[in-house]
Amino acid sequence: DLDGSNLFGLAGGCCFDFSPHSSHLFLVGTEEGKIHKCSKAYNADYLETYEGHSMAVYTVRWSHFNESVFLSCSADWTIKMWDHERQQPLFSFDLDNQVGDVAWAPWSSTTFAACTADGKVHVYDLNENPHEP
Repeated sequence: DLDGSNLFGLAGGCCFDFSPHSSHLFLVGTEEGKIHKCSKAYNADYLETYEGHSMAVYTVRWSHFNESVFLSCSADWTIKMWDHERQQPLFSFDLDNQVGDVAWAPWSSTTFAACTADGKVHVYDLNENPHEP
């Protein structure tokens, strides 16, 4: 639409990540807290929208070990672990501060780290303790 009316209500993208397992899939985190699963092969609409965050999503990261799993982190102080086939997060971790980035460990399918706005780095290993860093 040339008048721009079809853009009304769309939030800006903050981050994205391409799936290491499916060359056509990618995720986009938005300012409004949503995550959109998209496809390079189908650009008319989102394949899925995940609504687990209440503020901007700063990072989304696909797992390199499990093709269904991804992480997200947000200004709402949380990290969420998702299965892209489910609408609700598998796990949610509250870090008591804005979470600026999250990344999977390259050597382990159950370990990831995140940094928060207070300068801390939190490392989780789900094999050791799924609830505490």
